[in-house]
Amino acid sequence: MKALKVVLITLAGFVVLFGILFVFINIGMNDVRKVVINDVDITRIADGAYAGSYHKGRWTYDVKVSVKDHKITNVEVTNKRMAMMKEFNAKAEAEILKRQSPRIDVVSGATISSKAYGKAVEIALTPAAK
Repeated sequence: MKALKVVLITLAGFVVLFGILFVFINIGMNDVRKVVINDVDITRIADGAYAGSYHKGRWTYDVKVSVKDHKITNVEVTNKRMAMMKEFNAKAEAEILKRQSPRIDVVSGATISSKAYGKAVEIALTPAAK
């Protein structure tokens, strides 16, 4: 009987732990899902490198966007945590360079990450376009 009680308490602890982890992982997801990414008029942006950030829950992007001759030439993720997502970041950058716009949908199943990445790029370029 005592062993059963220990097993049940242990299982209850795991359920609580996984519940807390699930909530933590998904904090901010609905906010990012609702984010609207606006186009930026690249023709009004001078050559240079522009920093932008978007932070919501675990979607934390800091980027440096390079512009030359009114074209986006490079997007670099500058925070270590998100820089580890090399494959996703490479696809996102390639799509931004191709479209010349922060409005991307890179990978099926990564829509929220795509929105956070694109919003950081938009934020980097928005003050530069004024």
